[in-house]
Amino acid sequence: MQTIKSYEEFLNIIKAEMSVVIAKTKSCVVCKPISEKLQAFMIDYPQIPVFQVYLEDVEMFQGQQLVFTVPTIIVYSNEKEILRESRFIDFDKLSRLFNLYF
Repeated sequence: MQTIKSYEEFLNIIKAEMSVVIAKTKSCVVCKPISEKLQAFMIDYPQIPVFQVYLEDVEMFQGQQLVFTVPTIIVYSNEKEILRESRFIDFDKLSRLFNLYF
């Protein structure tokens, strides 16, 4: 999982056909296990890139993407948000979405 270092980098990432971004903070105790579960889950979808963004490092991301709680997983397709899951992540919903595309 690659780490997004700037908002400009994020804007380039979401131009892809599909990408997944997990927003988290360094002090969040729930974020680490959810990130690990997301990485394990995404093994079944190697064609979809996964990125993480720390809100402390890319402060603009939180305001521009309206992230009010962590962890938040956002799926983008061609610069459009198509799914957002926050706090309680429904991996079945992610699976159904990915199976529609791939």
